[in-house]
Amino acid sequence: MDLLVRPARPEDACVPLLFESAKPYYTAYAGSERGALKLLHRVWAHRGHAASFEFCQVATTPEGVLVGVVAGFPVRDGDRLSRRFIRLTLPRVPPWRLPKTFAHLYAAGGVAPQPPLDAYYVDALAVDHGHRRQGIAQRLLKIAEQEATRHGCARLALDTGLHNRPARALYDAYGFREREIRRAPSDRIAKALGGPGFVGYLKDLR
Repeated sequence: MDLLVRPARPEDACVPLLFESAKPYYTAYAGSERGALKLLHRVWAHRGHAASFEFCQVATTPEGVLVGVVAGFPVRDGDRLSRRFIRLTLPRVPPWRLPKTFAHLYAAGGVAPQPPLDAYYVDALAVDHGHRRQGIAQRLLKIAEQEATRHGCARLALDTGLHNRPARALYDAYGFREREIRRAPSDRIAKALGGPGFVGYLKDLR
């Protein structure tokens, strides 16, 4: 399939794909799918946070149809970008949902994998449902590798949910190695997190 891959723009309609890339976790953070999509739409065009267009590359057909997105940044920048995302979005979460939002943040802080600081972290990877199994995800991972090299990173890191078998098969086939499994220590933590845990992956680039 012919594809054009380019940096994302503020006007690109990437939010639904970004949401799909981490649907259970955005939903747990915002309290509902609708709320999560609303938050992402409000901050997408802002710079300097983990869900900004600034860190995304998009794949489009020759006709301009957006079919995939990949987002990433050096691990060393991750905490700063995540804090910025929280600062932008937390005031927009309805007050009655805040206890669950804080529970999610606490759970994520204890369960999320910790990739090495010399890696480039792929924060999101999603392909439109109607265009899957056409090599688009692999093409976007190759773009992430190029971005990693451009930033001087030695490795590519990403993670996915324990039960996300299609994603795990993709990463295994692409040459990632499983680095760590992080399980939620209780059902309560899993519910707050949005899933039972994560598998962290690495791929050496040098």
